[in-house]
Amino acid sequence: MKLNPAWLLTFRALVETGHFTRTAEKRFMTQPGVSQHIQKLEAACGHALIKRQGKSFTVTRQGEQLYDYARLLENNEQQLLSELGADNPYQGTCRIACSGASAIRLYQSLLQLQQCHPGLRMYLQAAPYQSVLAALQTGEADLGIVTEKPDSLAFKTQKIGREAIAIIVPAARPQGARSLISYLQSLGMIRHPDSDYYISLYLNRSDSDDLRAVPFHTIETHSFINQIHDILLPVAMGLGFTVLPRSVLEASRYKDALSVMGNIPLIEEPLYLVYRSDRELAARMHNLIPVLQRELASVK
Repeated sequence: MKLNPAWLLTFRALVETGHFTRTAEKRFMTQPGVSQHIQKLEAACGHALIKRQGKSFTVTRQGEQLYDYARLLENNEQQLLSELGADNPYQGTCRIACSGASAIRLYQSLLQLQQCHPGLRMYLQAAPYQSVLAALQTGEADLGIVTEKPDSLAFKTQKIGREAIAIIVPAARPQGARSLISYLQSLGMIRHPDSDYYISLYLNRSDSDDLRAVPFHTIETHSFINQIHDILLPVAMGLGFTVLPRSVLEASRYKDALSVMGNIPLIEEPLYLVYRSDRELAARMHNLIPVLQRELASVK
């Protein structure tokens, strides 16, 4: 048997008034109705809650425990109602999912915002495109940043910035590589979770006939890594080339040993802010969006 909330309210009023008649008046009930509520509550608990002594009563140990529980329920309810109406723009958790490249560009500014407003909590998840959308759908992220508009009415999108994609090679070009194809084949490929996507983007958007002639799918893989900060390490060591947003190169500690592939135009792609269409964004998210726009607006 469950604890009926109405019985709990009656019991709490009885303990606080110490009188059946006053409880009946407070609860707009009859005295027999009050007694019935107490009896049903005792049956549900399996314990006597009050010990009757003529017209008076004392509260048993179990009754005191139940009274404390009833007060806690009301306090929790009042707190919930208060929080439902509150939307502090500088309080709460901000959960963002985006590519590793975007995460590198955003993280410091997000932390600086948190420094100014310690009530904020920044959760930044670096993930591939499909994982970003999945995080939004499951509620693990409030905002997503992607390079392609989702083809779904479940999401709202707005353009928020741009990213430049580059073929990144060692700064020192090896001897004997006469053509683009022979050069990249001699280097080999450093692959990562988004490398195939970036290559596909290059081939679809590039005006370079030389680049479209490169058989990327046949180039030998020399290394694979999913930690974005270390993707450029093997490139800097001369072990291969990779395709990444140029912002990753600019932020890399290995940048002095790296170079953007010459004579191949950079490919610019838009960045989109994405969030669920069936949820209203909290005030703190609206405050966060200008920060994202500022950091992602220019191509790096």
